[in-house]
Amino acid sequence: MCIRIKQIQLALLIWFFQMGVAYCQYDSRLILLQKKYDKREFTQTKQGLKNISFSNLKVADQAYFLYLNANVLLALEKKDSAYQEFVRSKKIFLQIDSLEKAMDINLNMSFLLISLKKGTPESSAYIAEALRYYNSCSDLKTKIKGLIGVASQKINANEAKESIAIFRQVLLLSKPLKNEEQKSSIYNNLAVLYNEILVKPDSALYYLKKDYSYCKKINSNYAICVNLVNQASSYSKKNDLEKAIQLLNQADGIELSQDRLDTKFYINYYKYIYYKKSNDSRNAIISLEKSNLYRDSLDLHQQNLVVKELQTKYKTQEKELENLQLKTDAKTNRAIFYATVFLFLILIIISILGYKNIIKKKRIAEQDRRIKIQELENTLKNQELNDIDLILESQEKERQNIANELHDNLGSMLATLKLNFQNLKRQKEAVNLNETKLYEKTDALLEEAYQKVRNIAHLKNLGVIGSEGLLVAVYKMAEQMSVLEKLKINVIPFGLTERLDNTIEVTLFRMIQELCTNIIKHSQATEVNIYLTQGSPTDINIIIEDNGIGFDPKTIERKSGIGLKNIEKKVEQMGGTFTIDSNNNTGTSIIIDLPL
Repeated sequence: MCIRIKQIQLALLIWFFQMGVAYCQYDSRLILLQKKYDKREFTQTKQGLKNISFSNLKVADQAYFLYLNANVLLALEKKDSAYQEFVRSKKIFLQIDSLEKAMDINLNMSFLLISLKKGTPESSAYIAEALRYYNSCSDLKTKIKGLIGVASQKINANEAKESIAIFRQVLLLSKPLKNEEQKSSIYNNLAVLYNEILVKPDSALYYLKKDYSYCKKINSNYAICVNLVNQASSYSKKNDLEKAIQLLNQADGIELSQDRLDTKFYINYYKYIYYKKSNDSRNAIISLEKSNLYRDSLDLHQQNLVVKELQTKYKTQEKELENLQLKTDAKTNRAIFYATVFLFLILIIISILGYKNIIKKKRIAEQDRRIKIQELENTLKNQELNDIDLILESQEKERQNIANELHDNLGSMLATLKLNFQNLKRQKEAVNLNETKLYEKTDALLEEAYQKVRNIAHLKNLGVIGSEGLLVAVYKMAEQMSVLEKLKINVIPFGLTERLDNTIEVTLFRMIQELCTNIIKHSQATEVNIYLTQGSPTDINIIIEDNGIGFDPKTIERKSGIGLKNIEKKVEQMGGTFTIDSNNNTGTSIIIDLPL
């Protein structure tokens, strides 16, 4: 069941191909085609090779051309043609004394002969020749690479011990080298050999756990996934299906690239087998459906290979079962078997359709629920914004009513009182010095009270509604709120050469007024800077910063006045952003960005 038991030699052939040409100075067109091959674009690589004139290439490029073409044919399952191209390529490589490349091709040809089930003595001769060369090779990296290829070719029942000996030899040779990926490959191959050939799952698990640490080090999701699947295979051979399923679920949760989806197919198909053996029909059906989804996403060529492999494996099991049944009562048992299979298929189809229907209904119900929640949230948000508008509107009306009342009633009363008092003073012909001082002091107090009432009345818009505008109103507010040697409020404008819409000016002024009031009440600041910036006619930026004690914005509560939360909601309603930058003992900066 190990994923690499069927793929390992083919993967090694591709690896040998990539390693062998990585540093060679071949024709640039061939190098570009190699890159396409590395990306598994086999059809495009084949077409590119057809567009190159073989006879016009240099000798080394001709050998490389044939080698590349052989690998493409092998990937496209044209094994006989691939073998012939390897033979031609090896002949040319030997002519130019490229022994290393010729020995790599030996391993390719040996693999092809074994897969074609012909020429076993010939394939053994290829491997033996390659083994002699790599054992005598002085370059350590080349020697290790070659011996790994030879040992992988010997992963079979007859040569298992020799394969293990070579792998252990490679482990000793590779100690000085820090090639974690190579060591991971060695341990994984040893595990495959013990699990699939020698059927010793405990020994396989020993090597797989060593391999797992290297998979983590090289940070390869695919290697980790393969390791977990191979561990699951070992545990299944120990009849520990629960542990095997747990490992497959862990592997299924690992994200893989698009070209590795065949691994996901294996994982879910074997989950289906293990769940079925565990009599867990529900999870078995779910896993089967997932494996079918992954199978459908594979390209047609890869899908056929996977299905063919699985069919071959499980047709063998079905054949054994059928032979057992034929021994008892061939005709009767065959009819029962086909009837059972037919009913089982119908049951699976009905279950799958029912499961898909349930999933679809759940999905629709979930979508409806989310839509209703979103509609409710939008309704609540709109209602909250409307409430804020009503609060601001009522506060503005209240200010105007108070100002009008002060101006029209109390102001006129104070003016009349002052006039009458002055007349009373003039009518007194003789007064002593003390009385004169009393009259003057009382007159001054009346004048001060009158001016304060008049100022409060004129503050109803502080010039915003009138002809002066937002900037003048903010200047006046800063002047009135500043306290000598205790609090200084600076207004720093940029732009603002033209008036804004009166409603926007009133809203912005009330926000600035509320924020400055909060600073005076709570921040213990000695200096406040108000930046009013209009960078373009379409936006305005307001920054209010102080050097006070600061606060944690998460602890904001609704209080009287407009309030920070209401200001934030109002800014959002106007299409802007409201940002608070503050921490305890670090002062506070409040930033408002608004489109106009």
